Amino acid sequence: MQKQVLFESFPKQEQFLEAVFSNNYNFIMYGGSIRGGKTFAGLGALLLLCKMYPKSKWAIVRSTLQTLKLNTIPSFTKICPNSFIKKYNQEMQTVTFQNDSQIIFLGENYVDDKELNRFKGLEVNGFLLEEVNELQQKTFYKCIERAGSNIIDKQPKPLILATCNPTNNWVKELIYNKWKTDTLPNNWLYIPSKITDNPFIPADYLESLKSMPRYEYEVFVEGNWDLQERTGAEFYKYFSLDKHVKECHYEPSLPLHISWDENVNPYLPCGIFQISNKQVRLINTILGINPKNTIKDVCNEFKRLYPAHNSGLFIYGDATSQKEDVKQQKGHNFFKLIQNELIDYKPIMRVGKSNPSVVMRGNFFNTILFSNFGGIEFIINTDLKDAIQDFTNTKEASDGSKDKAKVRDSKSGISYQMYGHISDLTDYLICEAFKNEYQTYQRGDVTQYVRKIGNQIQTGKNRM
Repeated sequence: MQKQVLFESFPKQEQFLEAVFSNNYNFIMYGGSIRGGKTFAGLGALLLLCKMYPKSKWAIVRSTLQTLKLNTIPSFTKICPNSFIKKYNQEMQTVTFQNDSQIIFLGENYVDDKELNRFKGLEVNGFLLEEVNELQQKTFYKCIERAGSNIIDKQPKPLILATCNPTNNWVKELIYNKWKTDTLPNNWLYIPSKITDNPFIPADYLESLKSMPRYEYEVFVEGNWDLQERTGAEFYKYFSLDKHVKECHYEPSLPLHISWDENVNPYLPCGIFQISNKQVRLINTILGINPKNTIKDVCNEFKRLYPAHNSGLFIYGDATSQKEDVKQQKGHNFFKLIQNELIDYKPIMRVGKSNPSVVMRGNFFNTILFSNFGGIEFIINTDLKDAIQDFTNTKEASDGSKDKAKVRDSKSGISYQMYGHISDLTDYLICEAFKNEYQTYQRGDVTQYVRKIGNQIQTGKNRM
């Protein structure tokens, strides 16, 4: 199908436009980071639809009409050919084109219209939901109800287009999470975009964005949906993207320390660490995902990554996994199997006799994160998105332990704890590798130290 080119599109926008005109979808969401070209792509698609379907009607919706006037309408005037416009009724915010197709700019205004009365009786062929993450879920369903209600001779397929930034509300749950697990309805599509997909962004502007706070940079520049905004309910209250996420890579001269959490869903995790002058570096993770969520598979991946390592290997993990496994031959357990698989590395076991209290080890770790207690520093390699999300998103339960809330996989029906596995195996390593410091903390021999921290907090020093 030949399409009129209304702007100079780049490959990601072309992918979006191809999807729009494929007639395979009723809903397409495009976006992720800021400045990814999503608004121009959405407006361009709508103008092409107006050109192709005379007398069709399309609505562009945003949270308020004022926001539309400040952001969307100026972009529309840049992209729309004046020769295509017959009239623009600014009172009704309706643009009528030469072939009598129309675009209506519509503010959701949910605060003043919780019943969505402005949508009742609205007859349109489809919508562009600008920054759908700012709209209500009930508005989204109302748009599904109204799309296709304008009947014309050449009838287009009901279609809802949406642009977005990462969010932790209903859009993430209903669309992004299902896209990530490949469970979106067949006629729905999400196209992720990043600022780097847009070749027209000046290099100086990209460089200037690096001065943003790390959280905002990850979400709005990198388009990271999986970092949750801090609310005070986090288990690792002093984990900071700015302080604890840095480049750190494998150094062959240092021993490797690997720690495990006996788990199979959503993965069997192995954390790979190196320690130098009390700096604990999480340099890599191996997340054994079904069907490769077995000890053998994870160990094979470890051997592939570090085939020539000969500077020592220490094994840590969940102490409860030392019990004899009735599914294995007598005398075998989780760690014995790991030891056998990695025997060529001459591993040394450092699994404690019992696990430290979740609350106590959490307090110990938080003290390290806050002020490098005992001279211990912790950093995560910048590439380890799953680990960063784990430390950011693990929540605290009412009793001070980790929240073990589970999610259910809609495909397999299996319920599992989404976060807490990588941080658990890190807890085990920290408490065992720095046993003396942990015992000092347990005994409470830190009165003067804690008093010093309290004074620093009150005077505004050492803030995160």
